Amino acid sequence: MRRAAVRAAVHRFIKRLLENREFNDRTSLAELGLEKADIEDLIFHLEDEFGLTAFTAEEDHMLKTAKTANDLSRFLIEIGRH
Repeated sequence: MRRAAVRAAVHRFIKRLLENREFNDRTSLAELGLEKADIEDLIFHLEDEFGLTAFTAEEDHMLKTAKTANDLSRFLIEIGRH
């Protein structure tokens, strides 16, 4: 998996939730107005997009620790290495 492709997918899904509002990789997901359920949906959509499956414990950990779009990209790259 290429980092650029992962980043683009993360941005595409977040922008869709934000109705195309701009943001950067380090902006807090909470500042963008995304709640836990939004982030969970995002993770599931992104896993589907890349044909990835994370263990429930990995997804739970990500929900607790994901603070930025960059965090989501790193998570996807990490589970893509399994």
